[in-house]
Amino acid sequence: MKRTNLWALALVPFALAACGPGTVQVSAEVDLVDPESGEQIVRPIENLAVQLLPFDRDALFDSLTAAAPSPEPGFPEALQIMQDSLFDAQETQRLAESEWLALRERLQEISRELQQYTQAEARYRILFNEFNDLEARVSAAQRRQNEAFARVEAIQSRVLGELAEARILQEQWEDQAFADYTTILAARLRETGRDILADTTDAMGQATVRPTPGEWWVHARYSLPTEELYWNIRVNVERGDPLQVRLSRQNAEARRIF
Repeated sequence: MKRTNLWALALVPFALAACGPGTVQVSAEVDLVDPESGEQIVRPIENLAVQLLPFDRDALFDSLTAAAPSPEPGFPEALQIMQDSLFDAQETQRLAESEWLALRERLQEISRELQQYTQAEARYRILFNEFNDLEARVSAAQRRQNEAFARVEAIQSRVLGELAEARILQEQWEDQAFADYTTILAARLRETGRDILADTTDAMGQATVRPTPGEWWVHARYSLPTEELYWNIRVNVERGDPLQVRLSRQNAEARRIF
């Protein structure tokens, strides 16, 4: 059973506490590149499942991994390099397509505007010259787009099959190594005398959980196209003012997505 499935399973039996002597206020945000401006922007993460656990889940999985009958297979470094090449090729293709679409749109605008003038007018001659220059750029951009697409196809034909095989080996190992997870989880909760608490962030990226005072771990995960941001942050909850916990790329573990 995969770590992600086990994490989701842990949510099922436990409800969000309605009240309590302590309050943890979580804010979640992620920095992204704006596709229009190309600038780095920060946005709240909406609908992020946030858990408050009375134990360190990383330590639990580490102990299961250490006790596994065989080492975790993982993903070969060569496969990671090939996947990086695929990501780069896909980004090159996206940029080439964006350039081609923008140039083609401008070419169509000029074509429509030319219809408003006669060939004897100065504006017509300016637009006509721009059209000729732009037509060559559109053709060149389309060639670059086709080349980028062909490169993506070539890399995918090599990478995807090997990725699928590596995923199968990883999942088979996890099914065996983490088979006792639910049993150990139940025992750990009995030992602590506490439940797993949860909330989901709103449109502003805010979530609130009210646990009993003591040691807790704030856990969440957020998937991006090529990586997952993973949080497992130890906090000490006390009575009084709410404990503010900010989840961002700066305090996340970035995990590659295969």
